Amino acid sequence: MTIKQVYFIANGFQALDLFGPLEAFMETNSFKRGAYDCKLLGINGEDVHTAYNQKVSVDFTLEDDFELHDLIICGGTGMRTLALSQIEFVALKKIALKAKRVFSICTGAFILAQLFQDKALTLTTHWRHAASLAKQHPNKIVTPEPLFIRDHTIWSSAGVLSGVDLALAIIREDYGNSMAAKVAKDLVVYLQRAGSQQQYSDVLALQSGDSLKLSPLIDWLATQLNNAISVSRMAEYCSLSERQLTRLFKLHLNCTPSHYFRMLKLNHARDLLSQENSNLQLISIKLGFNNYDSFRRAFTKQFGVSPSHYSNGTRHSALISNNTFAQDTVQQGEGE
Repeated sequence: MTIKQVYFIANGFQALDLFGPLEAFMETNSFKRGAYDCKLLGINGEDVHTAYNQKVSVDFTLEDDFELHDLIICGGTGMRTLALSQIEFVALKKIALKAKRVFSICTGAFILAQLFQDKALTLTTHWRHAASLAKQHPNKIVTPEPLFIRDHTIWSSAGVLSGVDLALAIIREDYGNSMAAKVAKDLVVYLQRAGSQQQYSDVLALQSGDSLKLSPLIDWLATQLNNAISVSRMAEYCSLSERQLTRLFKLHLNCTPSHYFRMLKLNHARDLLSQENSNLQLISIKLGFNNYDSFRRAFTKQFGVSPSHYSNGTRHSALISNNTFAQDTVQQGEGE
């Protein structure tokens, strides 16, 4: 079954909010023919201008009748401040209610919140505009930290490139983690940054004053995931005392050096488990855990699911991908 996606754009939309996730979904088609069909929706039949004034032609208008599974609302300055007429708003809401899933990219959440104004939702958007979204829609829970959030069949993502993270999560849900891994590899992007990850990356958190002292260490630790690195060795690498190093980590990354290194290992373990024929025991040994049980406890604490359940779940999702939308409909009815 081909999953039909429609991207809603208006003048002033952010080009990457459209083409980032669209590229990920269309790349899926190179591995599974007809996985996704992506079309563009505009208010009318006129060309739509990006925030930097490039022109894009649309396939549908709000007046057209068409089939869709997913409605994807792009962001950008023009989208955040978009003022639809009553007729236009009703038409777009009708499309949103017809869709099986609705996604917002970045500040597209402002439109999404209006379309479901009477529905209590948990949303995210670009961290810079989260407070404004919460103020305009007090019945919504707006959390600025995650890269993306799912609330039943409604998904929202944070700023710009997080739209790709959301797309990979959707691909994983529809066609399994193996497919998402192939797409991520071809796009040369990190596979499945967790939805709970903060919008600020570790690198962005290390761009001022004393925090710059940690940048070389952060880069080095990412190359040492198969080794046991003590805090004293980290301090030596930075030419700092253990006390100074711990203080900097707590100040800029809100954790200890050893905790940070363990998180790196577990994130890497999650990616290894995404691969086919992964061996749980070998992964735990490779990453330097004393035994599988300690690895299992750490992984479960970090991600809320055991390594075996995570690994089996991704394979299971690949087997049932053809029934995704039928199951979504049942789950939605049960949840509401």
